[in-house]
Amino acid sequence: MTSDIRTLAREQFGVDSLRSGQEEMIEALLSGSDVLGILPTGGGKSLVYQLASQLLPGVTLVVSPLLALMKDQKESVEESGIDAESISSAETKRQEDESLERLRRGETKLFYLTPERFQDEQFMSAVQETTVSLLVVDEAHCVSEWGHDFRPAYLGLAGAARRLGGPTKLALTATATPWVRDEIVDRLDLRRPRIVVRDVNRSNLFLEVLRPDRLEDKPILLRQLLCDPTERYGRRINQRLDRAMQGSGIIYVRTTREARDVASLLRGWGIKADYYHGQRPKVDRTRVQDSFMSGDIRVVVATNAFGMGVDKSDVRFVVHWDVPASIEEYFQEAGRAGRDGQLARCTLLYWSPDLERASFLASSGSVTIEDVERLRSSLLPPGCRRRLKETELISGLSRSRVLRTAALLERSGLLDQGRGGLRLLDDFDPKAVSLRHQERHRSYERSRTAMMRRYAEANECRREFILNYFGEEFDGSDCLCDIHALPSDHSKQMSNDVSASHGFGLGVRVSHDALGQGTIEHASGTEVTVLFDEVGYKTIDLRFALSHHALRRLDEAGATR
Repeated sequence: MTSDIRTLAREQFGVDSLRSGQEEMIEALLSGSDVLGILPTGGGKSLVYQLASQLLPGVTLVVSPLLALMKDQKESVEESGIDAESISSAETKRQEDESLERLRRGETKLFYLTPERFQDEQFMSAVQETTVSLLVVDEAHCVSEWGHDFRPAYLGLAGAARRLGGPTKLALTATATPWVRDEIVDRLDLRRPRIVVRDVNRSNLFLEVLRPDRLEDKPILLRQLLCDPTERYGRRINQRLDRAMQGSGIIYVRTTREARDVASLLRGWGIKADYYHGQRPKVDRTRVQDSFMSGDIRVVVATNAFGMGVDKSDVRFVVHWDVPASIEEYFQEAGRAGRDGQLARCTLLYWSPDLERASFLASSGSVTIEDVERLRSSLLPPGCRRRLKETELISGLSRSRVLRTAALLERSGLLDQGRGGLRLLDDFDPKAVSLRHQERHRSYERSRTAMMRRYAEANECRREFILNYFGEEFDGSDCLCDIHALPSDHSKQMSNDVSASHGFGLGVRVSHDALGQGTIEHASGTEVTVLFDEVGYKTIDLRFALSHHALRRLDEAGATR
């Protein structure tokens, strides 16, 4: 099996050696095991399913969240001489029909689609006439309500897989915290999956935080980065960073207005720049992306709608004009720089009020009792199945809220999401529905915001902080971050004596009197940050907790020591 994989990789894809984790994942898929793969940006996630699809019978369905990403992936695999099909809203009805017919006839091994397509009965009828060996869920963090890119349509993928006969499933993402990993496994109904996690450390990224004294100082800092370099660090690193800022880059903003205004600022400074957000006409979005890829424009100012489908390896810098609501969101976007392995600069312009706005927006999707009442009323009487669009119209809820609320009721055994739409299994009192899951979600969102604040404000290694957040150790060697680049009196790290001497290291399970059980994600000096099972991330003062016997280690059986 291994020799077949390596031969195919070399002869069909021109790959002489597979990267860490790829071969392990492919072998697991070929043996029929579900797989959750967490590989860093540029780590070769696509090659895993492309190779597996050629060694499996039947067709491989690849679920992708963005049309641009789907287009790039399809074109890339076709360059290797492999036939691939896709179906999306960008195609005409005739093109869709032709793609479905080729699918029925078994003329393609790879078929790309968005998650919403599984709600189309014409598509489901066509795909049920063929053999689906593998269902790939790309950007799988979109299925998790704990994730930063939650996509409600992903919630229906497990049910769709059951209708397709239960094919092997592969879930792929670049970054996922332990909570998000658990949610992916649960929501996609991965069966005893092989979980392959590879080092998320991107050692070529220089991580830094710049803090304007006033909101009005943000443009000044941005101009310094792009046009008027300052001597922040040592001469050698300054020269390397200045060169990076002369290359291609992305500036992330939160609103469409900021995208337009910041791009205007850059053009006023003589920089070839344009802006990108989801509300611009498609022709403009395509023009901006193509111009950025070709180098006709140097900088794109964008909302988070830009980047997931952009396969540009030589992005030399990513600047966050606004602070994201979580470390996951920040590192996913920052990781779009330096995919060629060369030095790239990742700068966060941290203005603390921005974080409050980000936190509010991130936690605004929680289900309420009113949502439950409105969905229940729209589906009465029990047993009557309604299509999603009809349910939206009757309930007055957005599609996102309908799907979130439906997922909650399905977990409670009150609703069925099956062929033809949504159906109440029995009537119920909306006030009796437990929103504990939603309360846990809000607590988690607040804790993620607190971790983002700590990252921005702490005087400790940026890289170690991020890696610990994702459950990884860092040996501290050759770190590119502002803390290590600053003069030595600014970059001294606190001693780990308290945490180390009491055995409170990374990954240790603990129990807290008030917060319950959790896992240590970061240990620094006299503090530990714990990802608690119920309330999310909390930072604990070890000296206080130990003196009051509030924090204890757990053994594997859950007994305290």
